[in-house]
Formats: sequence, C-alpha cells, structure tokens
Amino acid sequence: MPTSIHRDEGYIKFSYAHEAAPPPAHPRLHDLMRIRDDLHEWELIGVLPDGIGYGNVSARFAGTDRFAITASGTGLEFPIEAAHFCEVISFDIPQNRVICRGPLPASSESMSHGAVYAARPDAGAVIHIHDRLMYRLLRAEGAPQTPADAAFGTPEMARAVGRLAAALPPVAVIVMAGHEDGLLAFAPNSRAARDALWEIYSRSRRE
Repeated sequence: MPTSIHRDEGYIKFSYAHEAAPPPAHPRLHDLMRIRDDLHEWELIGVLPDGIGYGNVSARFAGTDRFAITASGTGLEFPIEAAHFCEVISFDIPQNRVICRGPLPASSESMSHGAVYAARPDAGAVIHIHDRLMYRLLRAEGAPQTPADAAFGTPEMARAVGRLAAALPPVAVIVMAGHEDGLLAFAPNSRAARDALWEIYSRSRRE
C-alpha cells in the first residue's frame, strides 16, 4: 500500500496510506456528486490561480466513521465523477494519518471531516469550501470559529473542529480561522449541509 507525506513550510502535516481500488460504493454518492457540482458552479470549490485546489465534500457510511470524500487534486474537475472520490477507512488525529482506498488518495482535509464524524454520530455529511465574502460575514456575526493558530491539515485544526462540532446544533457552519476564507459545514445529510451554505452565500451577496 503506497504511503505519502504532505509538507508545508517544513512541517509534516498529513500522511496517508492509499490502496488503489474502484470508487467507493456509497449509496448516496450520486447525490453527493450533484451537490459538489453545485458548489463548484458557485465557485465555493475549485482551483486558485496558482493551481492549488480548494474545497471538498464527504458523506459517512451509515453506522461507521468511514466516509467517501472527494480525492486530493480534484478541485478542477467538472462535472465530478465517481472516480474522483475515495473512501477513508480510518484516521488517527494525533498521528495525523489517514488510511484510504480508491482511484486517488484522500485530501489532507480528510482529518477535519473525520473529526466531525467522530464527534457527531448524527452527522452524515461534511462540506469544506472557501469564500471570502461568506467568511467575512460569518466572522462579523461571531460564528463559531477554530483558533487562528490552528493551521489547515493539522491535528490542531482537526481537534478544534471536533470540539466545536460536538457543541453545535445538528446543522452548523464553522469558520476555520487558521485557514484563510475556509468554512466547514456539517449536517445529517449532504443536501442540508449544502442548503446551510447556500443561505449564507445568498446573504453574503446581498450585504
């Protein structure tokens, strides 16, 4: 099983073991694909001018902490395909390590998704997006946020997300203060998570 390490400014942020396999057989994968493409059309998921992708979506396998998630490096893909997803089999937050299988390896944001599922047995879907206007609006409104010194893809971010998720309602949006313009939504299903983001998106464009 191939392994890899993601680094940022010399800090080992995320490591994974990836098994090449067919796309995850999640019963709601096609719904998740449609919602991901909605978010891509709203430019909440995509690729920055420097080529770095942003945003991902996931859905839990019911009764487990396993989940299907858009794979690393798929921000540019539209429309999304099943082959652009992988399954996270397990994750270890202290070790910042993921075991995954599928056509492509998991995103470094998988740890934050996993932290929500571990903290919220009722969470069925997690969406991570980037948008400056939504981010500024929620910060101005005092929305729940992770510490500014918890960087993306780190155990500190995952632990902060998990602590917040455990204390919030079943449908909620978290500001990732250490991840510029980053937001994370969770809900019992992917449509409810998308709709929570759409409500904020709409308000941010009016104000």
